[in-house]
Amino acid sequence: MSKLILLNLLAAILIMLWGDTVRLEAHGNMKDIHYGTTGEYDLKISIIPHEPVSGSVHFHIEPTLSSTTEPIEKAIITVIIRQGEDAFQSIAVNSPSSPAIYDANLTFETPGEWEVEIKISTKLNIEDKINFKLSILDSGSATSNAAGIFFLFVFSVLITGSIFLYIRYGRKPKTKIISEE
Repeated sequence: MSKLILLNLLAAILIMLWGDTVRLEAHGNMKDIHYGTTGEYDLKISIIPHEPVSGSVHFHIEPTLSSTTEPIEKAIITVIIRQGEDAFQSIAVNSPSSPAIYDANLTFETPGEWEVEIKISTKLNIEDKINFKLSILDSGSATSNAAGIFFLFVFSVLITGSIFLYIRYGRKPKTKIISEE
């Protein structure tokens, strides 16, 4: 019986490891997609996932002064994405633990070529911007893959439990009561 449970557990682990899932990590394993200069600023833009697909994409922006390469810790940075009539924007924010790194999350609703615009401002009423293109792939079946793995896990638990209950309680012979007369 323990071999059957171990086999099902091993199969569930292998299925989960075999599934191709994408993990989002803030500030780790970023892919540089654009480096540009606008006004007095140099901007380095990175993203996760490396191959952006329709859905959520994490933007990582590192602004520096062009003249001194000093990081900028106090700026208003806006990320705008456009495709045809659709346009979405997000304010990129920094944190006390990483004041020179600005992050924004945006959702690309459809695959295709998108225009990305980054606006930066450190002074009142003065704003600089850069534009570049970003190709977004179709997300495919990432969600159905996770649902399939969950289904297989639940199915294996039900089968294992049923077999365990049958072996434990289903084979006992019935005792006969013999009456003495």
